[in-house]
Amino acid sequence: MTSYRSIGLLLVGTSLWGISSALIAAVARTGFTSAALVAAGGSVAVLGAAVLRGDHPGRIFRADWRLYVRLGVLEVVNLALYMAALHIGPLPMMVALHLTAPVLLIGVRLVTRRRSLSFVVVVELSLVALAILLVSGRHPGTLSGAGVLLGCVLALCSAACVAVLITVVARASPARGSVASAGLQLAVASMLGLPLLLIAPPEGAAALALIAIGACFLGPGFVCYWWSLRTVDAPTAGIVGLNEAISASIVGAVVTGTQLTPAVLGAGTLVLLAIGLEVRSTPNSGGPPKRTARRTSDPYRH
Repeated sequence: MTSYRSIGLLLVGTSLWGISSALIAAVARTGFTSAALVAAGGSVAVLGAAVLRGDHPGRIFRADWRLYVRLGVLEVVNLALYMAALHIGPLPMMVALHLTAPVLLIGVRLVTRRRSLSFVVVVELSLVALAILLVSGRHPGTLSGAGVLLGCVLALCSAACVAVLITVVARASPARGSVASAGLQLAVASMLGLPLLLIAPPEGAAALALIAIGACFLGPGFVCYWWSLRTVDAPTAGIVGLNEAISASIVGAVVTGTQLTPAVLGAGTLVLLAIGLEVRSTPNSGGPPKRTARRTSDPYRH
């Protein structure tokens, strides 16, 4: 059962992600290497909190290391594909295609008949599609068709990684400690990405700022995400996750001193409408959170 508290936590978490994305763009432009430092800062902060809570993250990792390695690999592949797509461009189109994860999640459920095609589903998909069209814009004529196609493929593959990540976390979160799990996911992703710092290392001040961004925003956002997905299903999480783009646009405009365009504001409104429809259509929305039986084989999972 999805509760409004869980949706609120998910909105907080994705807002924190949006803030971190905007601040990363303002602090450094070294692509995935910057993201690796941010993830490292977030993992240290969250794992420190887990230790203070007595969650024993080391024992949790050893008991379920395959899960956290899988999540870390998916996170790294997602970031690498997305950064490559942004490098190829055009940027608005790549960002828009990256936001198709909730459409992919709902589409999979429709194909596998775990969800029926209703009027509400059609409206939700239409709202998300319109939002994507608003932010996609037109690509420059100087970019070759092959370049656009390659960028689109990379962005869609990144969106597929996001969809898989959401599904895996939604399945794993009810039986695992949210704080320790969030920290372990970030820790694995940062360790896999840190070697890339040798390619384009940020300057000292920028590196410290990136670590602080991870500790203050990205890490807490992951904790909220793991907490909320105890009761929020994957398609709902995918649609609510579009809030990250809205938050990043707003904070980015404030940080850089630029104005929000009508297209971005319109897309944000459409996304919020889609979120509201998904929440209202979820069975027992607003009821008490569903208590899922925890595994008893590992007493260190809280």
